[in-house]
Amino acid sequence: MNNLGELFRQIRISKNWSLREAARRMGISYSYLSVLEKGVDPRTGKDSNPRPDTLRLISKAYDYPYEELLKAAGYLNEPSSQENNFDLTVFISNLNLIMKGMTIEEFSEDIKRKTGYTISPKQIRSYLNGDIEPFPGTISILSNYARVTPDFWYMFNTEETLEQERKKYEENLLKSASDHFSKDYYLFTNMPEDVRRWILSEESAPYIKVAMEASRNKVNPNSLKLLIDSIIADRQEK
Repeated sequence: MNNLGELFRQIRISKNWSLREAARRMGISYSYLSVLEKGVDPRTGKDSNPRPDTLRLISKAYDYPYEELLKAAGYLNEPSSQENNFDLTVFISNLNLIMKGMTIEEFSEDIKRKTGYTISPKQIRSYLNGDIEPFPGTISILSNYARVTPDFWYMFNTEETLEQERKKYEENLLKSASDHFSKDYYLFTNMPEDVRRWILSEESAPYIKVAMEASRNKVNPNSLKLLIDSIIADRQEK
């Protein structure tokens, strides 16, 4: 099993999904997902390398960062500075700092509760013993859990620098939210005025929900328009 296949398996297990359930949510066959988890294509004996579009399906189904899957699959490279400077001893020191006296089991449960992802006690113990290095995705999960930037894991830290990293994390989070809000606000303000007023009306909520359901199920807007025209014509005849 290659690292990417093991990552797929770990994420699926953390969701408590069977192969069939995970494959159904992705829209791929469970036999193909099984090949991806094993990491080897039995027909060729070579590594099973999913394409970026397949990784996107997996990312969406697992709610796992797409960029991290691209990195794990070799489509994106980690910055060379981090690649060269990663030190397992530094990582272990920071992991102990984040645990703050919790047992390994308590730490695992706390990660699950706060992020929705599972890093098993066995896995954490292997990190602390220096037996294995974390996947990039694991770094991402731990960063979200500890509310620190990924850079935190590449340098020795103290309680003081941990607080500084958390402030930096919050600043980045606020900036990201602000940028997202600015984009949404720009799109909204560029709609026709009558459309904006209608969207903001409390009475429009049921219609918006129906439109969302139609979009989610890929119902063509022209089909809806025909149905509406038919209803209006029927009323006029009566």
